[in-house]
Amino acid sequence: MMRGWWCMTLVAVLCTAAGAAGCARRATTTTTTTAPPIIEPEIQTIRTSSQNHAGGSRGQGGSRSRSSTNSVMSTTQLRAASEELLAVDTGMTQPSTNVQGKTSGSVTGDAAPRPLFTSVPRTSLSKDTVRLMQQLLDNYEPQTTRRETITNAERAEENQFLQALMQTSVMQKLETILQQKSNLLQGRLRDILKLIWFTPYTRGGQHLASSGFEHVFVGEVKNRKVSGFHNWLSFLKEEGEGDLDYKGYIKKLDLGNKGEIIKMRFVWLSDTKPVGTVFVGTTPELEMALYTLCFLAKPNSRCPVQLNGKKFQIQTWTQSYQGKTLVGSAYPEI
Repeated sequence: MMRGWWCMTLVAVLCTAAGAAGCARRATTTTTTTAPPIIEPEIQTIRTSSQNHAGGSRGQGGSRSRSSTNSVMSTTQLRAASEELLAVDTGMTQPSTNVQGKTSGSVTGDAAPRPLFTSVPRTSLSKDTVRLMQQLLDNYEPQTTRRETITNAERAEENQFLQALMQTSVMQKLETILQQKSNLLQGRLRDILKLIWFTPYTRGGQHLASSGFEHVFVGEVKNRKVSGFHNWLSFLKEEGEGDLDYKGYIKKLDLGNKGEIIKMRFVWLSDTKPVGTVFVGTTPELEMALYTLCFLAKPNSRCPVQLNGKKFQIQTWTQSYQGKTLVGSAYPEI
C-alpha cells in the first residue's frame, strides 16, 4: 500500500493537474474481504468460450450482447489502422514504474511491497486530454448496485473531454479510417463516442449504475470483485490516495516511447483484481481510439492490433440497453 512522502507528493501533483474536484471520491467503502477468484471473469470466459461472458446477466433492459464476431476489417487492416493511430499520436513523457516481483492470478501473496508508479512528469499530467479525463474520475460510484446521479457539471466535464478528444490528430485519423468503411460510422464520431461510452445502463442490477467509460477507464466493484479498471490514470489516482495496492506483474509489453501494457494483480477498495491488464503511459485519445476501432470493427472478440511493431489483441464486449449497442468492456490482452 502507498505510504509516506511519495504518496502525499503524488496526490498533490494529481490534485494540481486535475483541480480540486478530482481529489475526492464520491462513494464510501467497506473493509470486509472475501476470497478472490482464481482468474478474472472476463479472461476466464474468453478461454472457455468465445461467445459468452461471465457476469453478463440481464437486468432492467440491459444485457451483455453475444452477437456475431465477424469483422468488417481484416487482421492486416486492423493492425495497419492501429499503427496509423499511433503514428499521429503526440504521446507524452513516460511515467516511471517499478513492476517489482512477478505474480499470477492464483496467488494471494504480495510480490510488490512498493507502489507501481514512482514518478510522473507534471507535463504529462497537464496535457489537455489527460487533465480533462482526471476531472471525470471522481464522478462515479464504484458499486454497481448504487444509482449514478449525473449532475449538469459532470455532463459539462464529459462534453469538454469529448471536445478535447476530437481536437486530437488521433481521433481525427480514426474518424477518417471509419469513414472509409461506410457501415462502421454513420454520422459524427463525436456523437458515437458520446453514445457508446457515456450512456448509462444497468450492470446486473436495477439501477443505472454503469457505463462503458466508467467500467473501462475508472473501474467498478460488482459482487465484491473489481470489474473493469483498465486505465493507468485511474490506477495512478487510486494508488496515490492509498485506495489501491499493487501486488505484482504477470506479464508486460513495451510499446517504446508511447507506453507499455502491464498485466497485473492488485487490490482496490479492499477487493481483489486477480488478473487485470492496463495501458500505462498512453494518451487517453490513443486508448479510446483503439477500443472504439475494435468495438466497431470486431466486437465481442479479440481484435488484432499492432503498436510500434508489437502485436497484441484488444478484447471488447458489447452491452445492449434499450435498443442501443454500447461498450460493455474493452481491454488489451497480451
